[in-house]
Amino acid sequence: MSGARAELRRLPWWAAITVVLLGLIVLALRTAGLAVLLLVDLVERLDVAVGTAAGISPLGASTVLLPPDLTAAFRGGAR
Repeated sequence: MSGARAELRRLPWWAAITVVLLGLIVLALRTAGLAVLLLVDLVERLDVAVGTAAGISPLGASTVLLPPDLTAAFRGGAR
């Protein structure tokens, strides 16, 4: 048998438990980070959409608005 299970079986039980717990902590932190990323992205998109609908230019440096003709081209539409 090879792989992660075989390597964990070679470790002392306390080291194997520590490695597994650290892995679970890292997985939880990555999941939380992804959730925050998705939430921030959604809020930024809503902010730009509402601001643009109200006639306010977005202030975000990372916000790039495409002209309507380019937007259709990127969606696969013809000009």
